[in-house]
Amino acid sequence: MEKKKVIKSLENLSPEHKSLLKAQYPDGFEEDLIRLQTPKKEPIFVVPLETDDTTILVKIAMSRNSEGEFDIEPEIEEEFQGDEEDTIESAEASYDPDFDE
Repeated sequence: MEKKKVIKSLENLSPEHKSLLKAQYPDGFEEDLIRLQTPKKEPIFVVPLETDDTTILVKIAMSRNSEGEFDIEPEIEEEFQGDEEDTIESAEASYDPDFDE
């Protein structure tokens, strides 16, 4: 059976799907963004989110910067991009000096 494919805006995702998005992209999804064009030739940016029965293309709000390139909206970046400091702290917290390789 083929998976259903849908496009949803990030704002319209359920809390469960937002959690799944964070789990699938723990270091942020900026490198996984896909640029699509609407029928009106306007760009939209999506990131794939896989569930058991559906592939959701999550539409991410972007804005043009001063160089004419697109950037992820700051509030989305804060919520979903990985935080290097948190990653280091969790790696240190899980270190076990008695672990034998």
